[in-house]
Amino acid sequence: MEVWVFHGQEARLASGVFSTREQAENWIRRYGLTGLLTSYPLGEGMYDWAVTNTPFRAKRADQTTPGFIGRFTSAYRPHEHFREGRGSTEREDT
Repeated sequence: MEVWVFHGQEARLASGVFSTREQAENWIRRYGLTGLLTSYPLGEGMYDWAVTNTPFRAKRADQTTPGFIGRFTSAYRPHEHFREGRGSTEREDT
């Protein structure tokens, strides 16, 4: 299972969590938001998910610290950048 989390540009915290990508994209478009929409595994931290499902492995001691793990994210998860409600995969003339 996964959830979709929207992080607005320059936001310190997420501004929306959705059960489907479609819900999230509709909300982003409705308000013309700019930011990043990312899929997160439900019930598992991103660091643990990456260790299990991607080539990532801690190579230095600092990569096992609480600070590093608490900030960790992975580009291996589905994600999309939005600008003024338009996704990065959307054409300008549509």
